[in-house]
Amino acid sequence: MSANVMDHAILDKKHVEKEKKRFRTKKLIGYAKKSKQPLMMGFLLTALAVGTELSGTYIIGQLLDNHIKVGSTDMGVIATLITIFFVAVFCAALFRYFSAWYFQKAANRITVDMQSDVFRHVQKLPIAYFDQLPAGKVVSRITNDAKAVRVLFQVVLVQLTTALAYVIGIYIILAALDVNLFLLSLVPLPAIAWLVYDFRKKSAIYNKDYRAALSDLNGNLNENIQGMEIIHTTRKEKQIFEEFSEINQRVYDHGFKMTRLFSYSVFNATTAIQYILLALALLYFGYGHIAGAWLVPIGNLYIFVDYMNRFFGQVSSGMTRIGELERALGAADHMFELLQEKEVTERPNTGKTVNGAVRFENVTFAYNDEPVLKNVSFEAEPGQTVAFVGHTGSGKSTIMNLLFDFYTPQEGDVWFNGSKLTDLGQEELRKNMAIVLQDPFLFEGTLYSNLTLGDLHFTKEQARQALIDVGGEPFLERLKEGLDTPVKEKGNEFSQGERQLISFARALLRNPKILVLDEATASIDSETEQAIEKGIKRLEEGRTTLIIAHRLSTIKHADNIYVLDKGKVVEQGTHDDLIALKGIYRHMYEAQSREAS
Repeated sequence: MSANVMDHAILDKKHVEKEKKRFRTKKLIGYAKKSKQPLMMGFLLTALAVGTELSGTYIIGQLLDNHIKVGSTDMGVIATLITIFFVAVFCAALFRYFSAWYFQKAANRITVDMQSDVFRHVQKLPIAYFDQLPAGKVVSRITNDAKAVRVLFQVVLVQLTTALAYVIGIYIILAALDVNLFLLSLVPLPAIAWLVYDFRKKSAIYNKDYRAALSDLNGNLNENIQGMEIIHTTRKEKQIFEEFSEINQRVYDHGFKMTRLFSYSVFNATTAIQYILLALALLYFGYGHIAGAWLVPIGNLYIFVDYMNRFFGQVSSGMTRIGELERALGAADHMFELLQEKEVTERPNTGKTVNGAVRFENVTFAYNDEPVLKNVSFEAEPGQTVAFVGHTGSGKSTIMNLLFDFYTPQEGDVWFNGSKLTDLGQEELRKNMAIVLQDPFLFEGTLYSNLTLGDLHFTKEQARQALIDVGGEPFLERLKEGLDTPVKEKGNEFSQGERQLISFARALLRNPKILVLDEATASIDSETEQAIEKGIKRLEEGRTTLIIAHRLSTIKHADNIYVLDKGKVVEQGTHDDLIALKGIYRHMYEAQSREAS
């Protein structure tokens, strides 16, 4: 790689990082503006809390110099000052409590808004995006990263605001109290500024690596938990555990780097500087008194020591929060990457009807430059049943993905009764379509909610009748709670055949013009398959049906069968036509017949 190319690559990377930071800043400010009222109350109350705390120390200093040191007997004044001190302490605690409450309220509201925006955007991303990013990582960004960003408003902002208020208040009071003590307090600032700079620079790198490793860990856990049955049956527990442990160790290593940085910067370096400064203050006080060169009131020394302890406490706490700040900003970048992904533009409804006629015209499609369909053409008239068969990887499922507009073909067009797919709104298209997958997905809820998918237009009676119509009456009668039967995640408490019946009823309930059966009986045993044939026949009545078939015995009735091989349509006709042709279809059919016997 030439020097010029490398320079351009570095400049491009810097530009990308700059744009990412600009986008992050804009979004965070936008969310903060939505919750500006509780945030402003939090800032105000924090300032009041710091002011009352510092005033309490000042009161003690004045009490030491003007009353206790001189042996004042005016107990009324002393009692008043002590009372004011306790009132200041109480008010500071009260202000701090309500400050935390307002910041917490703002953080919760911002987190809700952020997660809602990201999930809403994720719903609009193209299906192709989820082919590249595992579900576990998407979940991690919406949950774990959102929690990290929440800390920014809930903790970090509170602490940094408090630290800033302390610094401003302390230096104003010291400048008014004793110029020499004020100048002495400025001595450690260059060293502290360098420590903060070094800490932030390193923590930004460490936190970025930590978030990436944590995202990988979540993705790994999500995948392995979902595939636990396969892991057990293939005896891969040791291998999977080793892979998990490797990622887990990476998370630990990146986290430990942050621990070492904390130990060095926050707990050792700042503490050492604090002790040196206090030693200098005592030397200044002691020498002034012993040599008689200057007189430093004991109350001023008390105020200085107390303020410097508070100051360095805020520095240490602030640096800790800087680490959390970098972690939060890194999480925000991670989360907002989803918002920067280009979403699918919803086409407006046109009012055109979808009557069930479907046509592919010279369609060519490739995944990542890998050709899957090559110049494919077919058509289905309203009410016809059309089937697609072929070996794995021949392009059958891709046809369905293009039909539902999940992907866009590189060449050719998809037509619905005379209108190009791209001329129809996704809503008006998909409301006339339904699909039954090989492995139907059930949501946590009830049987009724899974049949209706939350559409309140469907009554329980309609849902029950749909399940009965597809042959699910015996299944329904076995359920004590009927349609109110709870469904757990993915519906694993039901058999494959029962889940498929639910999926059939779900499709029938919507009364689609176009029905897609994507290897709907591939994972079902022959006995169960015979039991749900009624459901399939009921589904096909009066609508265009497109079937991706694994078992050729289930498509003998199809009006037209298309045989795909390596992305091309190589045979076409009815079952009898294709058997007579003595080609790929007949070979597949005879092979399956021998296996069945």
